[in-house]
Amino acid sequence: MSKPGLVVPPAARNNHHPKPPQRGGRRMADDNALKKQVQSTHEYDGREVDVESILVIIKNILDLVSPGIDGVLNGSNHRADVVEETAALTGIVDGFDDSVAYLLGKISCEFSCKCSGLDANASTMEILNMVSGYAWDAKAVLALASFSANYGQFWLIANNFTTDPLAKSVAVLKELVDIFENSNSIKSRFDTINNLVKVSLELTRCVSQFNQLPSKYITEESKPLAEATASVPLAVYWIIRSLVACTAQVIEILGSSSKTVSMAAETWELSSLVERLSTIQKHLKTQLNLCNRYIDEKKHNEYFQAIVNLFQTTPHFDNQRVLKQLIYSRDDQPPLVAGAGKKSKVGVEALRGKTVLLLISDLEISHDEIRLLDGMYLESRARPELNYDIVWLPLVENATSMTEELEHRFDELRSMMSWNMLQHPSMIEPAVARYIKEAWRYSKKLIVVTLDPQGRVANPNAVHMVRIWGNSAYPFSDSKESSLWDAETWSFGLVIDSIDGVIMSWTNEEPSPIICLYGGENEGWILKFVETTRSVAAAAQIRLEMAYIGNGATRERTRRLSDVVTRERLGHCVSDFTTAWFFWARIESMMHSRLRHGGTIPTETRPGDGILAEAMNMLTFVGDEGQGWAVFFDGSEIGDGEMARGKGEAMMEALTAFREWSEVAGEKGFVAALNDYLRGHHTTKHCNRLVLPGIEDVPEMVVCTECRKPMEKYFMYRCCTD
Repeated sequence: MSKPGLVVPPAARNNHHPKPPQRGGRRMADDNALKKQVQSTHEYDGREVDVESILVIIKNILDLVSPGIDGVLNGSNHRADVVEETAALTGIVDGFDDSVAYLLGKISCEFSCKCSGLDANASTMEILNMVSGYAWDAKAVLALASFSANYGQFWLIANNFTTDPLAKSVAVLKELVDIFENSNSIKSRFDTINNLVKVSLELTRCVSQFNQLPSKYITEESKPLAEATASVPLAVYWIIRSLVACTAQVIEILGSSSKTVSMAAETWELSSLVERLSTIQKHLKTQLNLCNRYIDEKKHNEYFQAIVNLFQTTPHFDNQRVLKQLIYSRDDQPPLVAGAGKKSKVGVEALRGKTVLLLISDLEISHDEIRLLDGMYLESRARPELNYDIVWLPLVENATSMTEELEHRFDELRSMMSWNMLQHPSMIEPAVARYIKEAWRYSKKLIVVTLDPQGRVANPNAVHMVRIWGNSAYPFSDSKESSLWDAETWSFGLVIDSIDGVIMSWTNEEPSPIICLYGGENEGWILKFVETTRSVAAAAQIRLEMAYIGNGATRERTRRLSDVVTRERLGHCVSDFTTAWFFWARIESMMHSRLRHGGTIPTETRPGDGILAEAMNMLTFVGDEGQGWAVFFDGSEIGDGEMARGKGEAMMEALTAFREWSEVAGEKGFVAALNDYLRGHHTTKHCNRLVLPGIEDVPEMVVCTECRKPMEKYFMYRCCTD
């Protein structure tokens, strides 16, 4: 007696056992022969079928079938899971071609009438001949659709025969009730069938994805696609061959009626096919990933070249083309958020007509750097003539899969910023990140790129002029940086500027004091130095003001030593760690800025750049834990006034020997006399260190500021959580 949707020939009741798989060279030879046989059936004539739409229908059927026997017995059909997908079928059905339905019927007949007890290869080849005029993915889809229609018809009756009178009547005539009385013996076989059908669907989807690859970026001659294409014919063959085997198994189960079904050999055949299809799918997925990587690389290079061309053709009418290329808007959503609350989303249109500072950093940007920029930015909002804006572009490796810790860090940093920024680091296109690294030489260390209102790069890194002059550096261009340096000399005003109001206020007092800036980490040296300096000031009858700056130590050590200075009343102490950090950051920026603008390092044979030499000399004080340092300025001449500087040991020696140069101090002035003594008692014995963070902008050669000989270069790795 026939069962629903599947004709059961007499041979269905005969056991047939598949041949074991071949191995080694014979298997390869057989595969090559089979491949030629399969390809001989392919006569593509341009016929098309809506592969994706049919795959939606197939998936819908198989999702509803998946509860299998358990669903029939327990009523656990999960129809609610596919309601949304089912709703999408309405439009598909309206566009379904009648010729496709006819072809599905022919394939169904081949499945039902010839598979059981006959040669599976012959049935598979017959089906391939039926679909010879279609593309390879369409062949697999049509075969899978035909099988799913029959298989779904069977399960439609099976799932409803206990509740629907019509289904029950059909089930009785088809003897389905008898089948499900032996549910324990057939459950595992249906589970194996369902598993193989699902693997067939997954492999079919994989095959269809190769046809969806954009031909603009990949051709059939491309290596990854060529290798995949060579494997597709056999993949399609084994998909259809698996469906033939599934049909044979279903027919045998239905033809068994109430008999106990032997299932070992049959289950082995299906399991071996699952393994074969899975192996093919793994290979094709690997090739698909290689194809997508190939396409991404092509797109990446195209995008990158577009950026290069855009900057090479500046100036533009405004900055919009450049900004839209750098700050890509996805899904027509504004890419930026603005303001401290970060609730207002804005597009790059808000930056039209402005100078734009692109703040580029990773998530290790320091809070001190943010506070500095924030103060400057908030000041500019009250000054209409400063027509600029800041945009933070956070560059993070693997930004699309940031850890919870990195997400928290990002939220913490952006909450401190009052300017514009990307909504998320993942919104930076890889090509943009590459351009930033290659064209603007970004490598972990924060940079600030200036774009003028026409989109030109006015300064590839304005961070140094921002630190040195703040808003006075507007519009933050290379030419502005040069003009600012033309007006500068190494002076107290340049060194201190406005970073500490108390220190700057001393220059306005009458009589003007001698100002001493000092630092160090040795508490004993600090106490002795201050005591000696105050004693010498009293003997010289000069007014003295002292300020502890530190020496670039960590936050905790700077705080501890600042507490000592305050408690022992050892002079003024900069207000916080940010101010101390800013002092040394400005000095370092002076060095980098002078080097960028052609400053030469003094050597034994040439005087070099005076400001550069002094900045580098100051930087040798940074991180010197063994001794302190001091710089004396004549407060009455803060412009080009006299300055005396030295490390702790040399300075202490000079101050202790004050009686030797006290008369000169009375004639020339305290700072000038101290300077003469330091120069006159300079010894060849010294050990200077210049620690420069990172490797960007580091000069090829650095000479010692004392002996003018080239310094040795070392690499230092530091980990400091303070």
